[in-house]
Amino acid sequence: AVVSTQSTGRRTQKHDLEQEFGRFGKIRQIQIWADRHPAGFAFVEYEDDRDAEDAIKDLDDRQFLGSRLRVEWARSTGRKPPHPRRSPARRVDGGRDWEW
Repeated sequence: AVVSTQSTGRRTQKHDLEQEFGRFGKIRQIQIWADRHPAGFAFVEYEDDRDAEDAIKDLDDRQFLGSRLRVEWARSTGRKPPHPRRSPARRVDGGRDWEW
């Protein structure tokens, strides 16, 4: 189960998300996209759907490292997002591509 987060902030690191989202269950992977406007978003993949649901309920609209998080279910597209032309994103930790 994958949740997407918006407004993670440009300086958010993987360990920041692991600490915050790991409280709800075992995480398979985390992808962080930074250097975009609005600042940053990430995808957190849990092994169990119930853990993802708990994270959404608890973390949505909560302050995190100076930003207000938006946390919701991610939708898989099965394809990579188009390459941005104006403001390239820096992708941290490869893996599947997701969108919200």
